[in-house]
Amino acid sequence: MANEYKMPQLGLTMTEGRVAKWHKKVGDTVAMGDILIEVETDKITNEIEAPFEGVILDILVKDGETAPVQAPLALIGQTGEKIVAASPARPAAATAPANANGGWIKASPLARRLAGEKGLDLSLIAGTGPHGRVVERDVLAFALRSQPNPAPQATRTAAEHGVDQAALAKDLRITGAGVSAALPKAVVPASEGTPITGARRVISERMSASWRTAPHVTLTVEVDMTEAGKWKSRLTAITGTKFSFTEIITKCVAVALTEFKNVNASLIDGKIYYHDAANIGVAVAVDDGLIVPVIKNADQKSVPALHDEIRILSGKARQGQLSPDEVTGGTFTVTNLGMFGVDEFTPIINQPESAILGVCRSVDRPVAKDGAVAIRPMMNLCLSFDHRLIDGAVAARFMARVRQLLEEPLLLV
Repeated sequence: MANEYKMPQLGLTMTEGRVAKWHKKVGDTVAMGDILIEVETDKITNEIEAPFEGVILDILVKDGETAPVQAPLALIGQTGEKIVAASPARPAAATAPANANGGWIKASPLARRLAGEKGLDLSLIAGTGPHGRVVERDVLAFALRSQPNPAPQATRTAAEHGVDQAALAKDLRITGAGVSAALPKAVVPASEGTPITGARRVISERMSASWRTAPHVTLTVEVDMTEAGKWKSRLTAITGTKFSFTEIITKCVAVALTEFKNVNASLIDGKIYYHDAANIGVAVAVDDGLIVPVIKNADQKSVPALHDEIRILSGKARQGQLSPDEVTGGTFTVTNLGMFGVDEFTPIINQPESAILGVCRSVDRPVAKDGAVAIRPMMNLCLSFDHRLIDGAVAARFMARVRQLLEEPLLLV
């Protein structure tokens, strides 16, 4: 009898996955341990081994499609085995309206509000949240699927927009291709677009959702990195290992988080959750986007220990070898663009965290010090925070504490 290969749960918070790539096709023989499929979650892409052997009889969820956890993805059996008509890509339990509870549809408050604003019937939307609950992403996905496909703007001609090309050419003293170059972008033919997929699709969805959900406020403070620089150089001399400001800033932030509970918190479905642990995500640039491995209990670790862990996780991130546990559970994120010469930017919060710290370059500047002008290495730190959870004064005090720890690192001892 054919076995159903189901969408695996690759993390405690995973509710659905996207089939990034099948490594086998219908008719192929599968042995236990063979790489069968690549599954993409909202964090990482994992290569999954076959849990049993047999022949691929049918693939129910194709490359690029999404399915909830435990939904059948494929049927694996014996050569020549006849199978009952294949289940749809989404099983009935996953696609039926989540209204089995006496007609009550399980949905988050944000999903209800969004559905009301868009005039959508919640009973028609499949829920992918816990226990089949309809959440924001379900409403957005349903709304997108429900929209009619308008004629591509790129195919509209100048005539359709009432543009007299001859007159335009005369006015601009241009002819031929120059007319198209002068027209508004909406009327200029364009090459066929490339579908957004993989990690870029996930980043796009998560950043858009964060920007819509959380009222972002960004404040910037300037930090004198003289003492932190001395400490960094001393650590390098003692250990023979080259340190960076990233692990020192991570340590300072972790200590400050233990003192400011609102900054180390999450707002989920109308409830505030305060985190006991300072689990700091450190953003790492990879070839196809950005990934954020998480340093658990960063406040309890020394700077050398943070250096080693960040180095190991960054290497695994670039090689695509991070496990689900290594990218989940973050309570705050640090992202560093200083190596690119950036002086100021507005990072977007990694939901459901309440804040993210942007690190800029350290550059020598003239500053007033003890009544005289001195040249000091100065660095801007940019905190984006969720104003629903964090007031401006709280954010300012948090940043003042981070600055104090960086300018007087002996306070960490």
